[in-house]
Amino acid sequence: MMNIDQNRLKMFAAQPVRLPTARELRREGRVFFVGGKLPVNETLETMFASFCTESTDLFYLSFGETTTVAGGLELARQIRKNFNVRLMARFDYPVAVEVAEHAYAAGVDILDIPSSATHAGDVTDSLRAAGSVFPQWSVASTLLLGVEPVDATTARIDRLLAEGIVPLATVGRVMKEETTAALRHLTAGWKAHRVPIKPFVPLIIATTPLVPVEQTGLLRGFIGRLEERRLLAAADLRRHLRVQVGEDSLDSAAL
Repeated sequence: MMNIDQNRLKMFAAQPVRLPTARELRREGRVFFVGGKLPVNETLETMFASFCTESTDLFYLSFGETTTVAGGLELARQIRKNFNVRLMARFDYPVAVEVAEHAYAAGVDILDIPSSATHAGDVTDSLRAAGSVFPQWSVASTLLLGVEPVDATTARIDRLLAEGIVPLATVGRVMKEETTAALRHLTAGWKAHRVPIKPFVPLIIATTPLVPVEQTGLLRGFIGRLEERRLLAAADLRRHLRVQVGEDSLDSAAL
């Protein structure tokens, strides 16, 4: 369950959220934003240094243009190889199913294609294609609140949920009542569709006025960390089996 923090809503009104570019490397709370166009070795060195000093719950990899996807995929592989933390990736344009497959095989756990992506008419098909590759509720689409009437936003949220896509939000031009209504509809939709929202919580906290309502305590935190490690291990095994099956199929076809 998540509530809207009115103080944070005012903060976002004063300074709207800016999604990271493919050339940035920065931390926001427990999220580490990584640009897919950055050099691999130097980026990993900086990440190691920061990772040792501050806790990280999510790596968020922003891919660049279509011509630099290969570099982003290599960075994803190295992040997966060196860190036991959930990895989310964003493409600012629709991608073919083959790109989604490569991203998943490289170690990406969650794929985000914003609804405002270039050639938005193709976003729905791209999200569906990614949904055929990634596990259930592991494909997301971020909505920028405040750029369209609230009725259009809530309808878009409903369509995404019906497709099995996780709608996320960032706050742009803040109009308090409309933004509050959209966020309430969003959280109600998550609950109604039983979306496992926990993997997204670090990003939600960093980019929206939503804050989790959770019981605290040492034991609960310890159990939560154990459960998170179990889920990551299961995700890695699922990925390995899927990739291995694909490779076996190519081998049997002599490809």
